[in-house]
Amino acid sequence: MWTRHLVRTGAILGASLGLLMAAPSAEAQFGDLSPVLLVESGPSDNGEYRRMVFVKFLSGNRVSVNYKAYNRTEFIQVPNSTPQDVIAACANGAATSISEIRAFERAEARAKRSGKAPEVVRFCIKNVQNWEGGNRSKYLDPIFEGMPHAASLNN
Repeated sequence: MWTRHLVRTGAILGASLGLLMAAPSAEAQFGDLSPVLLVESGPSDNGEYRRMVFVKFLSGNRVSVNYKAYNRTEFIQVPNSTPQDVIAACANGAATSISEIRAFERAEARAKRSGKAPEVVRFCIKNVQNWEGGNRSKYLDPIFEGMPHAASLNN
Protein backbone atom coordinates (compact mmCIF):
# COMPACT_ATOMS: atom_id res chain seq x y z
CA MET A 1 0.00 0.00 0.00
CA TRP A 2 2.84 2.37 0.94
CA THR A 3 4.54 1.55 -2.36
CA ARG A 4 1.37 2.27 -4.31
CA HIS A 5 1.06 5.66 -2.51
CA LEU A 6 4.68 6.55 -3.39
CA VAL A 7 4.16 5.55 -7.01
CA ARG A 8 0.96 7.60 -7.25
CA THR A 9 2.57 10.61 -5.49
CA GLY A 10 5.63 10.30 -7.73
CA ALA A 11 3.42 10.16 -10.81
CA ILE A 12 1.48 13.25 -9.72
CA LEU A 13 4.70 15.11 -8.84
CA GLY A 14 6.29 14.08 -12.15
CA ALA A 15 3.25 15.22 -14.10
CA SER A 16 3.18 18.52 -12.21
CA LEU A 17 6.87 19.17 -12.88
CA GLY A 18 6.35 18.33 -16.53
CA LEU A 19 3.53 20.86 -16.76
CA LEU A 20 5.67 23.49 -15.03
CA MET A 21 8.55 22.85 -17.40
CA ALA A 22 6.23 23.05 -20.41
CA ALA A 23 4.45 26.19 -19.18
CA PRO A 24 5.96 29.47 -20.33
CA SER A 25 7.90 31.25 -17.63
CA ALA A 26 7.08 34.77 -16.55
CA GLU A 27 10.19 35.91 -18.41
CA ALA A 28 9.02 34.24 -21.61
CA GLN A 29 5.59 35.80 -21.23
CA PHE A 30 6.76 39.29 -20.30
CA GLY A 31 10.48 39.40 -21.20
CA ASP A 32 9.93 39.69 -24.97
CA LEU A 33 8.63 43.25 -24.91
CA SER A 34 9.34 45.86 -27.53
CA PRO A 35 11.63 48.73 -26.68
CA VAL A 36 9.94 52.14 -26.52
CA LEU A 37 10.23 53.45 -30.07
CA LEU A 38 9.25 56.74 -31.60
CA VAL A 39 9.09 56.11 -35.35
CA GLU A 40 8.73 59.04 -37.74
CA SER A 41 8.02 58.70 -41.45
CA GLY A 42 8.13 61.64 -43.81
CA PRO A 43 9.48 63.12 -47.03
CA SER A 44 13.03 62.11 -47.84
CA ASP A 45 15.92 64.54 -47.79
CA ASN A 46 17.43 62.48 -50.64
CA GLY A 47 15.83 62.94 -54.08
CA GLU A 48 16.35 59.27 -54.95
CA TYR A 49 13.88 58.20 -52.26
CA ARG A 50 10.22 59.10 -51.78
CA ARG A 51 10.37 59.01 -47.99
CA MET A 52 12.59 58.13 -45.09
CA VAL A 53 12.00 56.81 -41.60
CA PHE A 54 13.57 57.79 -38.29
CA VAL A 55 13.62 55.17 -35.54
CA LYS A 56 14.27 56.62 -32.09
CA PHE A 57 14.90 54.37 -29.12
CA LEU A 58 13.58 56.12 -26.01
CA SER A 59 14.86 55.84 -22.49
CA GLY A 60 12.39 57.71 -20.34
CA ASN A 61 11.89 61.16 -21.84
CA ARG A 62 15.07 61.14 -23.89
CA VAL A 63 16.29 59.60 -27.14
CA SER A 64 19.04 57.11 -26.38
CA VAL A 65 19.81 56.42 -30.05
CA ASN A 66 18.35 57.69 -33.33
CA TYR A 67 18.58 56.09 -36.77
CA LYS A 68 17.60 57.37 -40.21
CA ALA A 69 16.67 54.88 -42.94
CA TYR A 70 15.98 55.32 -46.64
CA ASN A 71 15.46 51.58 -47.09
CA ARG A 72 14.81 48.53 -44.95
CA THR A 73 18.38 47.39 -44.43
CA GLU A 74 20.61 50.42 -43.99
CA PHE A 75 20.19 52.50 -40.85
CA ILE A 76 22.43 55.51 -40.25
CA GLN A 77 22.89 56.76 -36.70
CA VAL A 78 22.16 60.49 -36.62
CA PRO A 79 21.73 63.15 -33.94
CA ASN A 80 18.19 63.58 -32.69
CA SER A 81 16.32 66.64 -33.91
CA THR A 82 12.80 65.81 -32.71
CA PRO A 83 11.32 68.41 -30.34
CA GLN A 84 11.31 67.38 -26.67
CA ASP A 85 7.52 67.76 -26.38
CA VAL A 86 7.03 65.13 -29.12
CA ILE A 87 9.43 62.73 -27.36
CA ALA A 88 7.70 63.27 -24.00
CA ALA A 89 4.27 62.73 -25.58
CA CYS A 90 5.40 59.33 -26.82
CA ALA A 91 7.21 58.37 -23.63
CA ASN A 92 4.31 59.35 -21.38
CA GLY A 93 1.32 58.89 -23.67
CA ALA A 94 -0.56 56.07 -25.29
CA ALA A 95 1.02 53.66 -27.72
CA THR A 96 0.02 53.65 -31.37
CA SER A 97 -2.30 50.74 -32.14
CA ILE A 98 -1.62 48.23 -34.89
CA SER A 99 -4.84 49.37 -36.59
CA GLU A 100 -3.48 52.94 -36.76
CA ILE A 101 -0.26 51.65 -38.29
CA ARG A 102 -2.17 49.60 -40.88
CA ALA A 103 -4.32 52.66 -41.70
CA PHE A 104 -1.10 54.60 -42.36
CA GLU A 105 0.10 51.80 -44.66
CA ARG A 106 -3.09 52.03 -46.74
CA ALA A 107 -3.05 55.86 -46.82
CA GLU A 108 0.61 55.95 -47.82
CA ALA A 109 0.01 53.45 -50.65
CA ARG A 110 -2.87 55.63 -51.95
CA ALA A 111 -0.73 58.79 -51.70
CA LYS A 112 2.13 57.13 -53.58
CA ARG A 113 -0.19 55.90 -56.36
CA SER A 114 -1.70 59.36 -56.78
CA GLY A 115 1.69 61.09 -56.76
CA LYS A 116 1.12 62.98 -53.50
CA ALA A 117 4.11 63.87 -51.33
CA PRO A 118 4.42 61.91 -48.09
CA GLU A 119 3.40 63.60 -44.87
CA VAL A 120 5.19 63.42 -41.54
CA VAL A 121 3.56 60.73 -39.40
CA ARG A 122 4.68 59.58 -35.96
CA PHE A 123 4.13 56.27 -34.21
CA CYS A 124 4.80 55.39 -30.59
CA ILE A 125 5.51 51.71 -30.16
CA LYS A 126 5.89 50.40 -26.63
CA ASN A 127 5.17 47.40 -24.44
CA VAL A 128 4.33 45.15 -27.39
CA GLN A 129 4.57 41.56 -26.20
CA ASN A 130 6.17 38.86 -28.35
CA TRP A 131 8.34 41.51 -30.04
CA GLU A 132 11.09 39.18 -31.23
CA GLY A 133 8.57 36.37 -31.62
CA GLY A 134 6.84 38.05 -34.56
CA ASN A 135 5.33 41.35 -33.53
CA ARG A 136 8.36 43.41 -34.56
CA SER A 137 7.58 42.59 -38.20
CA LYS A 138 3.86 43.03 -37.63
CA TYR A 139 4.37 46.58 -36.33
CA LEU A 140 7.32 47.80 -38.41
CA ASP A 141 6.71 46.23 -41.84
CA PRO A 142 3.63 48.39 -42.56
CA ILE A 143 5.65 51.53 -41.77
CA PHE A 144 8.46 50.47 -44.12
CA GLU A 145 6.09 49.18 -46.83
CA GLY A 146 6.85 50.75 -50.19
CA MET A 147 10.45 51.49 -49.26
CA PRO A 148 13.21 49.58 -51.06
CA HIS A 149 14.82 46.66 -49.27
CA ALA A 150 18.34 47.92 -50.06
CA ALA A 151 20.03 50.96 -51.60
CA SER A 152 20.44 49.24 -54.97
CA LEU A 153 16.64 48.93 -55.25
CA ASN A 154 15.70 52.63 -55.15
CA ASN A 155 12.12 53.38 -56.06
